[in-house]
Amino acid sequence: MKNKSLIYSSMLVLVTLLLMWLLPSLLHKLTYKPDRYPLVYYSTLLDEMAIIDYRDKTYPMTGKSGNQYTTSEMDSLLPTLNYRQLMNDGRFPDSIKGQEMSPKILRMKSFTFRYNPAETETPNSGLYILFETMPKRVGLSMPDDVFRLKNKIEFINTEHNSVDKEKSQLFQDELIKQGYSFPAQWLSGNPNPRKAYDEGYFSLDNKGQLYHIKMVNNRPYVRNTKIGDSIDIAYYSMLEVPDRRFYGFLFTKQGDLYILQNEAGKYQVMKLDIPRIDLRKDQVMIMGNPFDWTISVTKPDGKYCYALDNDSLKQIDSYTIIRNPGKWDKFVKWVFPVYLTVDSKYSEYLKPHVCFTGVYALCLNIVLAVCYLLICAETKKLKLLKMIYVLLTGLAGFIALLLLPKFKKYKSN
Repeated sequence: MKNKSLIYSSMLVLVTLLLMWLLPSLLHKLTYKPDRYPLVYYSTLLDEMAIIDYRDKTYPMTGKSGNQYTTSEMDSLLPTLNYRQLMNDGRFPDSIKGQEMSPKILRMKSFTFRYNPAETETPNSGLYILFETMPKRVGLSMPDDVFRLKNKIEFINTEHNSVDKEKSQLFQDELIKQGYSFPAQWLSGNPNPRKAYDEGYFSLDNKGQLYHIKMVNNRPYVRNTKIGDSIDIAYYSMLEVPDRRFYGFLFTKQGDLYILQNEAGKYQVMKLDIPRIDLRKDQVMIMGNPFDWTISVTKPDGKYCYALDNDSLKQIDSYTIIRNPGKWDKFVKWVFPVYLTVDSKYSEYLKPHVCFTGVYALCLNIVLAVCYLLICAETKKLKLLKMIYVLLTGLAGFIALLLLPKFKKYKSN
């Protein structure tokens, strides 16, 4: 009888866990809609944030001060964002705020950068492409090998699937000479061959030092940036900007954001004047131009926007949009105090996650426990145990008990 009770209990828990995943997944599909925020962009001419909603055909742009603008006015007030339209209309200005301006200059001084938490939680093949930084012909060409870097560096010929021992040893010796400590924690670069130039990779070694690794004239270039001496590096994202002002963005474990520069042969960092972010949950978009940067940080509770001066990266304006809870948020907190999911918008890995929504759904748990007390015909002791089970597991446990009535005979009298 004990074995039968154990089998019943195991089946009950298994079905409950399955329902704690299936029921919320179904409700999520029926009620969830992605958050949609208007575009926020700093207007250099207005000296304030501009909120852009293209669904409004009459006045798509509203300034932070409350003034509304037509589409034509918006194009003129945001020349760094809408320069293609201004060029088409013949209205692109020769100068902005006294600084000579042309589409070429604007393209050289502008960039867009995006960070998604899933970048740090994504399966990786561990194989990387290393371009020649100083190619003899214009443009980057795909090499005939790839490399991997963990306990050592190895170059693998893609045609013969064999290790190039000579090239591997050449780079391995240079890494050791420059003090690189194995195993490597991570490697970050931009393997897109359509970029204007290549700066190789940045790698965090076992001691937390950030190294710059690239290939120049078929020779290894390895340098310790020494940045790890001053900040606790968590993540790096390469962005080879057209004007070569910086290499990319550094994220610290505390949530600070920096750009990585090279001044007179020395690697330096410059902090962005924004509040700390959560690398596990926050999305970041940066739109830079010759005058200012607009940074949008999308958090679970809203969108936080900041404007920074292009030269000093000091904050000059900000704007916040608080998130409006959707149907999913309203339903889930009243139905499931806790539920399971195997995927996450913050990760590309499939693994179980336990999500807690709060105490609101405990009201439903109490109602379900009372209902089960009224409909079940069992001993007082068994009723009490199952009531407690429903109180703890809610709707999933309630349905699981209803789905397994034939196991009642396994219970002890």
